[in-house]
Amino acid sequence: MAAAGLVALVAFGAPSAASAAGLQDENLIIEIPKGFIVGKQGENGPMIGAEYIPQGETVLSWTRMITVQVFRNIKNGDPNGFAEGVKKGWLSACPGSEVIKIKDGVENGYPFAVWQFTCPNNPQTSKPENMYTKLISGTDALYSVQYAYRLPLTKEMILPTMTYLGNVKVCDTRLADRPCAAAFPQPSTAAP
Repeated sequence: MAAAGLVALVAFGAPSAASAAGLQDENLIIEIPKGFIVGKQGENGPMIGAEYIPQGETVLSWTRMITVQVFRNIKNGDPNGFAEGVKKGWLSACPGSEVIKIKDGVENGYPFAVWQFTCPNNPQTSKPENMYTKLISGTDALYSVQYAYRLPLTKEMILPTMTYLGNVKVCDTRLADRPCAAAFPQPSTAAP
């Protein structure tokens, strides 16, 4: 992965297969929904990350948040194993919370897992907090994209969130079996 940082990894707006021409090495392909802005970004050792929130909200007071993390020190890691570690912290931090694995498999040559984390009442905010996360095991890093809500979970949230995470992909210009043009999402209005 290029050390250029998150800007090279995140595509704003609707990326297209033509955008793949400028990519090098392994890349996380993600579309940030219209109306979301960078709330926070930076590096912490081998992890680079960013938090995106709706315009007008803050990283302390938000209703929806997309968190992108790239763990450069975890190469060919187990996405489910990583989620199990997050699960332990989540369950201990929120009484009455639940964590379930929704699915796992291989996309564009990369192992992935999607998990759901629910917390009926976060003790720190006195609000519900619900998160879906997609973890992708890359050759150069482990990639995590979370879509979280500080709202009660409704059925209407699930399909658009799963569609959104379904469009999150990893590709590698060095490997013919992991093409970047195929990783770009189809144009969608499904992002919540």
